[in-house]
Amino acid sequence: MTLHFAAGKALDDLKDYEGAMRHFDAANAIRGRLSPYDRTYFERKVDDLSARFTRELFEHRKAIGVDDPTPVLVLGLPRSGTTLTERIVSSHPHIAGGGELRYWNDEGLAGADADIDRLARRAEGLRAGYLRLLRGIGPEALRVTDKMPFNYLWIGVIHLLFPNARIIHCRRNPVDTCLSIYSTHFQNGWGVASDRAGLVSYYRQYLRLMEHWRSVVPPDRLTDVDYEETTAEPEATARRLIEFVGLPWDDACLRPESNTDAVRTASKWQARQPIYRTSVERWRKYEPWIGNLRELLPPA
Repeated sequence: MTLHFAAGKALDDLKDYEGAMRHFDAANAIRGRLSPYDRTYFERKVDDLSARFTRELFEHRKAIGVDDPTPVLVLGLPRSGTTLTERIVSSHPHIAGGGELRYWNDEGLAGADADIDRLARRAEGLRAGYLRLLRGIGPEALRVTDKMPFNYLWIGVIHLLFPNARIIHCRRNPVDTCLSIYSTHFQNGWGVASDRAGLVSYYRQYLRLMEHWRSVVPPDRLTDVDYEETTAEPEATARRLIEFVGLPWDDACLRPESNTDAVRTASKWQARQPIYRTSVERWRKYEPWIGNLRELLPPA
């Protein structure tokens, strides 16, 4: 699998996109066997999360939360611009960059599946554990980022426990996002489909869940940022995000490539470059071979 992803990347660099896709197909055939995607289970999970975490729940269970504004969640699908967004935000001198923290992946599932009374009993421990983790990253910081993309699943748990946490949802052209997922070897586990039809299904369920979160979380706690917007107008986007997290502007946020925080994701090379736009509409290079991903294109 690793060799096929590497060969695909080499051929992509050489602009042999048909050859690259053959290797990406071979890599994903192996990845799909190693980490099968259960479409029915995921659809049911989205149903359960939407039914459990409602506006009425947040209103009636306010006592579960605390007002600490430290957490800044940067989330979305992998390859949607989360790394760039986090590096822009965490370039601020009062914001520490936490990178991809597994805390809610490890704790959120139990919290989402548990009944609310049980979650309420665990609330103090969950909050204390997360704040201890964040404070270990930025002891003096006013905000600490957590850019685990899959935290989009646990927005309900996080907003219930930290109603003042800011949540930045990163979006990118859906075909660019799915093609980038399809062509990337991820080091830290998997939970997404490894074939084109499965990716289309997964993406639609992700959209459905995000629509639910927008309907129940206040807009001053959850905002969207588009990768295309960020790369086209980086200063306007950066200023909006810093205002959203409740801090005064700092020009350091215009130089994310100078951010000294470690990068431990598949974007580690890109994160060291000045903001660029060459990945916008990358899917067009692969248009003859995108297959089912074409279903995610907007109407002409």
